[in-house]
Amino acid sequence: MKASVGVMLLGLALLAAPALAAPASVLKMDAATQARLGIATAPLKAARRGASLSGFARALDPGPLAQLDSDIAAAAAALSASQAEAARTKALNASDQTVSKQAAEAAASQARQDAAKLSLLRRRVGLEWGPSLARLGDARRGRLVAEIAAGRAALVRIDSSQGLALARGTAEIDLGANGRARAAILGPARAGDPRLQSTGVLALVRGPQAMQFGVGTVAPAAIDQGVAADGVVIPRAALLRNGGQTFVYIRRDAADFERRPVPAGLTDPEGLFVSGGFRPGELVVTTGAAQLFAAQSAPAGKAD
Repeated sequence: MKASVGVMLLGLALLAAPALAAPASVLKMDAATQARLGIATAPLKAARRGASLSGFARALDPGPLAQLDSDIAAAAAALSASQAEAARTKALNASDQTVSKQAAEAAASQARQDAAKLSLLRRRVGLEWGPSLARLGDARRGRLVAEIAAGRAALVRIDSSQGLALARGTAEIDLGANGRARAAILGPARAGDPRLQSTGVLALVRGPQAMQFGVGTVAPAAIDQGVAADGVVIPRAALLRNGGQTFVYIRRDAADFERRPVPAGLTDPEGLFVSGGFRPGELVVTTGAAQLFAAQSAPAGKAD
């Protein structure tokens, strides 16, 4: 008996409940308004790409690294001279004491000071630029600085909200009309990005394209993870960005358009490859998406 009463009350509650409203992300628009705004759609194409981490690359100023490399070279030369002087005065003091013991000790002290200065400068490379550059050694780092100065190489930092501290291999940087550049990942950067609060990586671009990376240049980048994934390519014309979020409009039926956020993806010549959140064949708005967003964002009564 109690069970029957419970079922009856539940049925009454369902009958009394108002009809569910359409999701806030869905916009209704009649055919006439669509025609006036020039709304056009295209089916999403299935694609397969290597899994990747997306982010952005920023060309770094090599000046501080070049100055530090020069200081290391000067400190190494000073240490070599002071060590030779210390050895000479020590030998002279021991043989015939033509050089006093005090002078020999002073020369040895100077050599130790020069060694400590050189050690600190070498450690600064790792502290300021990361362990990958510190491992290069003086000669290789000097050659790298010379390549950068000659325009044959460029040092970039790649950051992503997904975190790249453990990233390895190579990255692909999208230069727009100038094509794409490949960058060899050197290792994690020393300082974190204050906006993303994540650790990026240092990478090196070599070859003619290095000249396109002026200090401060920013471009989309993707790091190949070597694992293929299935997904779709979203046309570039369909992508909208507002409030830090990227989204598109998907046609659900003749009058309904769904505003759908776009997950992180891989830049593609036709737009953006994403491996989730969309299905091949779905109709994405390629013309008039901005007008749909304006209509959806307008205050009530002012959509027209």
